[in-house]
Amino acid sequence: MKFKHPKKIKRTLAGLLAGVIMTLVLLLIPSDILHRAEYIFYDGFSKYLSDHEESHSEDILIVDIDENSLSKYGPYNEWTRETHAKVVQNLEKGGAAAIAFDILFKNADFGNRNARRTEKVLGELYPDRDWRADFNKIRQSYDYDSILVRTIAQNNNVIVCGTFSSRTDYKHQSQWMPLSTGNRAKQIRSRPVFQLEQVSDPSQIEEKDLLDNVFPELSNASKNFGVVNATPDDDGIVRRMRLFYRFPNSAIWPEEKSQVYPILSISTLMHLFQANPDSVQIIPGKYADLGKPFAIYRDSSGILRTTYPQITYPMIRRLLQYKSLLSQEPQDSLAENFVEITSQVQALKNEDGSVTILTNEGDFDMDDEELSDYDREIIRFFQPEIQNLREGESCWLSALLDFHYSKKRERWVSNFSIFSPDVLDELFQADTNQICGLKPGEEIRFGKRKQVPIDEHGDFILHYKSAYNIPAQQRTFQHLSYYDVIEGRIPPETYQGKIFILGSAAPAMFDFYNAPQEDHFPAVLVHATIMDNILNNDYMISDFPHPTLYIAMAIFAILIGLFAYQYLAILLLICLMLLNVFISFHFFKNGLYIGCATYIIEIFWAFLGSFLVRFYFENRDKTFLDKSFKQYISNELIDQMLNSETLPRLGGEKKYLTAYFTDIQGFSSFSEKIGDPEKLVVLLNSYLSVMTDILKEEHQGTLDKYEGDAIIAFFGAPSPLKNQRRNALLCALSMQKNQLLLRARWKAESESGKADWPDSVYKMHTRIGINSGEIVVGNMGSETRKNYTIMGDAVNLASRLESIAKQYGVYILVSKEVLTGEQDPDDKTDYRNEFITRYIDKVNVVGKTEPVQIYELLASNTDEDAGQFKLLVSFWKKAHELYFAEKWDEAIAAFEECKLLEPHTQEKDPGSPPTPSEVFIARCQTYKLNPPVKAGEVWNGVYKATEK
Repeated sequence: MKFKHPKKIKRTLAGLLAGVIMTLVLLLIPSDILHRAEYIFYDGFSKYLSDHEESHSEDILIVDIDENSLSKYGPYNEWTRETHAKVVQNLEKGGAAAIAFDILFKNADFGNRNARRTEKVLGELYPDRDWRADFNKIRQSYDYDSILVRTIAQNNNVIVCGTFSSRTDYKHQSQWMPLSTGNRAKQIRSRPVFQLEQVSDPSQIEEKDLLDNVFPELSNASKNFGVVNATPDDDGIVRRMRLFYRFPNSAIWPEEKSQVYPILSISTLMHLFQANPDSVQIIPGKYADLGKPFAIYRDSSGILRTTYPQITYPMIRRLLQYKSLLSQEPQDSLAENFVEITSQVQALKNEDGSVTILTNEGDFDMDDEELSDYDREIIRFFQPEIQNLREGESCWLSALLDFHYSKKRERWVSNFSIFSPDVLDELFQADTNQICGLKPGEEIRFGKRKQVPIDEHGDFILHYKSAYNIPAQQRTFQHLSYYDVIEGRIPPETYQGKIFILGSAAPAMFDFYNAPQEDHFPAVLVHATIMDNILNNDYMISDFPHPTLYIAMAIFAILIGLFAYQYLAILLLICLMLLNVFISFHFFKNGLYIGCATYIIEIFWAFLGSFLVRFYFENRDKTFLDKSFKQYISNELIDQMLNSETLPRLGGEKKYLTAYFTDIQGFSSFSEKIGDPEKLVVLLNSYLSVMTDILKEEHQGTLDKYEGDAIIAFFGAPSPLKNQRRNALLCALSMQKNQLLLRARWKAESESGKADWPDSVYKMHTRIGINSGEIVVGNMGSETRKNYTIMGDAVNLASRLESIAKQYGVYILVSKEVLTGEQDPDDKTDYRNEFITRYIDKVNVVGKTEPVQIYELLASNTDEDAGQFKLLVSFWKKAHELYFAEKWDEAIAAFEECKLLEPHTQEKDPGSPPTPSEVFIARCQTYKLNPPVKAGEVWNGVYKATEK
């Protein structure tokens, strides 16, 4: 089977192969280099979105040790831990769902140090009294550590933190060894922890040396414990956070069984979900399965409760009544886009034993008729708990639960993120009889399992929202001042059901990370972002290079490199790269980072590979065409077309040029003697090759065309040629000399048996006619077929000169204009001083009315036989003078003397026609019998040619 265009198929396949190879080479680039390139676009996308899109969390708030708090309470190192206890008390009083400390409490002395100092001072002031007996009382007055521990223990919603440190952080083994053991883990009594059996590949979880920066009493008092280690990328920017660590380190304690510890964010969410730690599954490279986020259970006292703090079961029953409303898209009216399900209700026991119900509508007695049906329902539901309240105590019966319709998300959104669409769907489908039939200790969970995406090392990619250093109202997370919370400047009811992270964004605290969207990003916001991402299933997944996009981009780049025009190819390449950026940004905006820099590099390499192959083939084609067409068209014209990348256009221009015609004398006769056409072609090609090289390569002439054995050429176009007339004269002399060498070579071939040429080949002569003047040069022909050629009277005269040269027995016949350049606008040199010429005649050629002075070019003044030619010219000049004086007998005698000096007599150059001397002798004899003019008339010396 033959393909119609095998060359194009070969080029396409080669380009595809080269592009594929270059694309695959990209995979050999070290991953850290590609990652650093990707960081540029990842950070740029993050920065753009943080600047242009606002996102606000209603669940998570930051209690900030801000500049205002530092100015009010003094430097942080002078604060007592009672300050933190007051924050916990006020938040818990307001009904906080979780209070997470992003603040380290490394150790505690429970007031001992200050007590000793005080004891010493008192002893110096009052030496007569023994203060040692009062030491414990003095210590208790400084025991702020115990105040914090008691406060945390009394509130069941506090999560504290520590860190995993390296043993290299300490100078001595005695310092770090106690922090590295399994016993240290027992002292801290961290919750939650996971067993290695819960991890599909425990070797992928990073082991840590020391469990540090928390004292055991605090962690034992807290609900949960998590670590706050950071895992910045190589460039120091925190784009991901490692969620799990192993401790103790098996390299230090190989006999100890290590466990898996979560970070603060995961510990806080485990508290909110009240998930069983044993049900968690960790699959590095895929996800960490935290289980279903929401549950309804019956406690040991028989009361139905929910796992999320401050969300009560009566709230759920009320929510179920809005099933139909929340299952459909609302109308356009603003009122229908918002619905309040439940309001805040609190029960407070007074000093007299009565109970006041605090609602948004006011304060009521328990049996007040103005209480709503919902209020009465929840009072009945929580009657046992209300009765058990002590004087001055309060408890929350209901929280504010509302929904608004988000057009951006195209769904109803609650002020509690726990009510995600999947949780709501399962709640609405739940069987209330089954819920009511739960036994103590049983639960029903709702929603899809929280499968948090992690990489092979357990790293979670943060989906950052806003920056921090922007106007407060534009931030994702609201910041409350430590000072405002402690001093009660914020209504406590605003805390109900919220998640609080205690930390600092103050520059003086130096607790910052570098984030993609900005430098100096508060560390507390990193933990807030992780919790917000998981609660809202708002993940950033990394999937690069994405196979589909990788292959598609490579194919497009290869096709552009192979088939697009050069300038268009660059434009298309840039467009493809921009398209890649747009596609990558679109996916990034929707939580999937498929990469960007990798594809741009890939596009460039794939394009480069295919383009180089295309360049190779086109360059080879160009070289082939260059070599091929330069045999027909001048080098200058080819180069001009290639450099300008423009096709020849029809039309010509008038320029001063030199026309050049050659013809082999008696070609018809010796071609008949050769007989074999193939041998004739070989001979002619050998001859034309040598002559064309002399014309084009040595003397910068332009080949117009071949007409059989004849060569038509010109000098001075398409590119200007300085001394064009001189080049033409030198070219003619060189052709004649090289023809002698050709004749000798052909004869040697015959004598050696390599070829069998007839004798006429060894006697081959070439006639040359040259003329200069105004000539039209350009592309002549049709739109589909053009020829760069010359035309005009000066061209015709050159052709006539070549033809009539045989009448004079001359081999190089030129016009006077070629020698003198009287009309040449650029070169007025008279070349009769450089070359040996003889004036042949003044002749009227066929087709011309004005006589033309014609000259024979004999040699250059520097030739070896120049002396003999000069002698011939001197004799010829005398004979010519007698000829024009009509002294025929004397002229005949003078031409006879010239005949002896002629270079091309039959004796000297067999095959030559009668010499110029013999021609003029015959003419003198004719004029002697038949004078050119009548007696008494003046003869102008013009000879009228009768043949072309």
